[in-house]
Amino acid sequence: MNTIQSGQLMQTIKHRFAWLCALFLSTAGSMAAQSFDTLSFRDMSAFRNPPASWRIGAKALADPNIKDHLQAELGQGVLLNLPGNHDGADLVTQMEHGDIDLSFDFMMAKGSNSGVYLQGRYEIQLLDSWGKTKVTYGDCGGIYERWVEAEQRGYEGYAPSANAARAPGLWQHLSISFAAPRFDAYGKKVANARILRIVLNEVVIHENIELTGPTRGGGDTESPLGPIRIQGDHGPVAFRNFQYRKFTQAPLSLSELAFEHFYTEKSDFPDLSKLKPLASGKAKQLTHEVISENAHFTLRFTGKLNITVPGAYDFDVYASGNRWLRIDDKDVVGKGWWSDGGRAELSAGSHKVELYYAKQDPWYPNGLGLYVSGPGLRRAPLHIESSIPLGDMAPQSYANYGLEPILMRSFIDFKEHPDSAQHRITHAISVGFPERLSYTYNLSNGALVQLWRGGFLNTTPMWHDRGDGSSRPDGSPVLLNDQPQLAALSEPSAPWPKTLEAAGTDFRPRGYSLDEIGVPTFMYEAFGRKIQDKIQVSKTGGLERSLTCTGNTQQDLYLRVAYGKEIEIINEGLLAIDRKFYVQLPEKTTKVIRTNNGRQELLLAITGSAPVQYQLIW
Repeated sequence: MNTIQSGQLMQTIKHRFAWLCALFLSTAGSMAAQSFDTLSFRDMSAFRNPPASWRIGAKALADPNIKDHLQAELGQGVLLNLPGNHDGADLVTQMEHGDIDLSFDFMMAKGSNSGVYLQGRYEIQLLDSWGKTKVTYGDCGGIYERWVEAEQRGYEGYAPSANAARAPGLWQHLSISFAAPRFDAYGKKVANARILRIVLNEVVIHENIELTGPTRGGGDTESPLGPIRIQGDHGPVAFRNFQYRKFTQAPLSLSELAFEHFYTEKSDFPDLSKLKPLASGKAKQLTHEVISENAHFTLRFTGKLNITVPGAYDFDVYASGNRWLRIDDKDVVGKGWWSDGGRAELSAGSHKVELYYAKQDPWYPNGLGLYVSGPGLRRAPLHIESSIPLGDMAPQSYANYGLEPILMRSFIDFKEHPDSAQHRITHAISVGFPERLSYTYNLSNGALVQLWRGGFLNTTPMWHDRGDGSSRPDGSPVLLNDQPQLAALSEPSAPWPKTLEAAGTDFRPRGYSLDEIGVPTFMYEAFGRKIQDKIQVSKTGGLERSLTCTGNTQQDLYLRVAYGKEIEIINEGLLAIDRKFYVQLPEKTTKVIRTNNGRQELLLAITGSAPVQYQLIW
């Protein structure tokens, strides 16, 4: 085992601590006790006087090459606006909201335009913005501008920080956190509405945007509540998985708050009944700043938390040191190191709260925080802001595009889908093109792992401090898989091997070569053949893959191009994979679409030395 000097160790841990602080503050809110409600798409009863252009269907189907093309199968679960022979009109929910978290999947027809108005007043734009290099407030995910009718001019529109839009006809995901405007008892506005965060296809495109008034088309008045309005007069659009949670509770606070300060040698919470406190008293607010020491102490806070709405409440404790949270003499967040969370079922009334914070070492800053969320309650702090240190957050490091393709070796942490286990690809290489398209390739098995648009790589984990050797896409990735791409199947129905060992072949990487403009061709040997694999930007705005095998022709091979829950044939050469990305095949390509273990697979046969080609569009 390698060793380092204690001073180096302390500095390393300090950097890790700052990184953990940032990670905790950005992710801990995901534990909210309140589950999402779903806007039902079984029928149109969730909407007020729905216009004729809106309907319910089972599936949305669109051809990305045909303007305004969108159709539906009969059934339930998908909301569609299909103007067709009808005049398009906006759709308004029965439900009204103030503070809200909202998320949904949406599909744009080619060239189409729509939008979601929060409270019917503040528009978040939905648009077919696929492939645009520069985006404005009018592009997908933009916060639309306000308008001065008398002067015929707009102002205060906010463009998304990046174009994370997918190709038309593919499902996209948008999530919004919104704080409604505040009004006093006389109806006077005392605080503007605010967009806390918007995430489009896993890319944060807005944070902390103040809305001084309704956007264009949102009217002139504001109020604490309003419905969701979906724009329907600009073209076809589809929605599914429309979920929300409303926040109606006023923030909670601790009352009768008191503290005790003990001198302790360790951070493992000794029996405080045997120790005499160095200081004690009332505390106006929850903060570690009731003392000035930064080592060898234990703080015990006691107080009351008044609950008006009974239910399950989630508590997150932030601690640079050891922590312990008890409510009504029961552990909610057990004794432990750093930060953690827990849940308590609380009845209406007053509840006893005990919070312990212990710290032994002086080389990292004090920090103590307590967050709570629950029924109708957005996650909020019970501590004051200064009780959590800002820390020395890691400066972000990026690898950016150039005039030629850029290649970067690193580890890549990969999971095929959100529910699968993550694993580290140690022989990954990522390639970025000037057109702002990128992919990751596994040199140890020939797998095309992921694709994305936007920036190239965030290399902060790789280069900050000691680093861990990994990087991650600086964009919205389409995850493929990390399984062998080639296999010799005994029969068309034989299962696809998940590993090279199961495929029955030795895999020998032979490096890569660069063409005259720097595009790599990866070379390896498998199944007794020499294989060349080239991936480059296609004329259609995606990536084109060309794979050539030479050598042993005694064994027919198959290339698995894609697999998923459903493969749809849009036309003879265009296929949609789970409506997450498209595969475009050359004319007269012989393809095999089969079902194996409940999933569909797209295979191409490799015969002789003719190259196998296809394009990926997303």
